[in-house]
Amino acid sequence: MARVVVTPELADTLRSLRLQNKIQAKVLADHIGKSPAYISKLESSNIQTIDNNELNSILQFVSSGNISGDIVEEIYASLKYKYTKEEIKRQLWFTNFDTVERRITIPESLIDSIKTYMQTHRISREQLLKRINANEALPDEENSDDSIPYNQWYHRIRAGGNACSIKIRIDFKQLDDILDKKEKVSPYVFILAIMLYVLKIEQFGDQVKISDEDNKNLMKVAVDMLNQHKFFSISQENEWLPKKETQSKIVKLLDAFDNDNREIVNDIISRFKFAEEYNIKDINEQLNTFRENMRWDLGFMMKIISLDYKSLEKTSVSNKRDLIAKIETLILDCSQIPENMNKIETY
Repeated sequence: MARVVVTPELADTLRSLRLQNKIQAKVLADHIGKSPAYISKLESSNIQTIDNNELNSILQFVSSGNISGDIVEEIYASLKYKYTKEEIKRQLWFTNFDTVERRITIPESLIDSIKTYMQTHRISREQLLKRINANEALPDEENSDDSIPYNQWYHRIRAGGNACSIKIRIDFKQLDDILDKKEKVSPYVFILAIMLYVLKIEQFGDQVKISDEDNKNLMKVAVDMLNQHKFFSISQENEWLPKKETQSKIVKLLDAFDNDNREIVNDIISRFKFAEEYNIKDINEQLNTFRENMRWDLGFMMKIISLDYKSLEKTSVSNKRDLIAKIETLILDCSQIPENMNKIETY
């Protein structure tokens, strides 16, 4: 059974998601048939590994059973607050959740493009499936290693450094249903593998072993083609759109919610810039504290900043100062609560 390394980042994400969605540790523990103590250890990174199916069950449960773009985007956004793109890429649990577990709607234009390539270059489905399942880019020792599970990303140390790879296995019915448009959704990696090997057969024919550089170039072209048809993993969407599209094209690509969200964020940023013009030293210190607070507990801070402060519109400045002083006192008092009394699970 495939297992996932419980990194500190994963533990932190599981805890944040559970709290944001107001799920008690005991309720989550009951769902997976474990004790609340197990959840506590898991969220404290005191457990080394977790079964992949159990992890997915937890992630689905805290997201109301829906592995959609929304929940994956929520996880990615949470990671972005704390980690660089490279650090996120090293979180294989997220890569698997994003590209293997999550099902994405397949654009018909993408399937039409793939089938056109296949017809033009006389690539049969049998030939394509055989090449995909041969996992030709993997070293022979990894390809023949039965301990490596199919359809799950893994790390291996190779001559060029630490490599992230996946051993793909697709059955003929899955391929048929995708190409015949009977299957409307698919894991990202399946469509990526199909596109990758169509391009490889187009460019290299029956040649199985090609250089690492050629493999990298093929992968780049395959990913770009998926992007052009708006078939994104969450990480690709976040990386590709700002780099490849103008603002007007982004607006067309994203739905109304995303556009409204962008407008709100831009307005918030403009107000920060306005404040900065008056006192750059103070605003930078305040923004840095705000950033650290968001990193500490995103769900809690979102709840705090979403309270209806504008209802204080007619309150005097002195009363507002008194309110700030009371809040500071409350924070101090709460920070001194003994640990054995500090057991609140939800906001």
